[in-house]
Amino acid sequence: MADEGRRDPYVGYNFRMEVDGVEVAGFREITGLKMTTEVVEYFDGDDVNTSVKKIPGITNYANVKCKRGISEGIDLYEWCKNINDQSREIERKDITINFLDSAGEPQKTYTLFEAWPCGYSLSDFNAAENALGMEEIEFVIEYFEVED
Repeated sequence: MADEGRRDPYVGYNFRMEVDGVEVAGFREITGLKMTTEVVEYFDGDDVNTSVKKIPGITNYANVKCKRGISEGIDLYEWCKNINDQSREIERKDITINFLDSAGEPQKTYTLFEAWPCGYSLSDFNAAENALGMEEIEFVIEYFEVED
């Protein structure tokens, strides 16, 4: 018997990324989207059981790495380069990652707030290999939210 309310999970390869509402060239891989809340342990002074109590502490958001094939345009590289210009204010932007259904419509959205690039690297150039040239950009984020 078929479960009419069942929805298949979204496939990990069907996504689109935007920076401040502008779609950027397709990324092959996005990693590191993670939040962790520290645990603060304490004792109640009058607790006869002396058991440890636990409450949530500071929440940290990991850096996010985005990898794509090298193609035309240097907009993300320019953003990375401008971070080191001490005469400029840090240019923070919101990054949106949309998981798409088979028709290409957004089904789940991850918004990374106040992002700025903290790393940029290129894959090795090797004439003996048959591989794509890749660039990787690492972003610091303040926090992220998820929407259906």
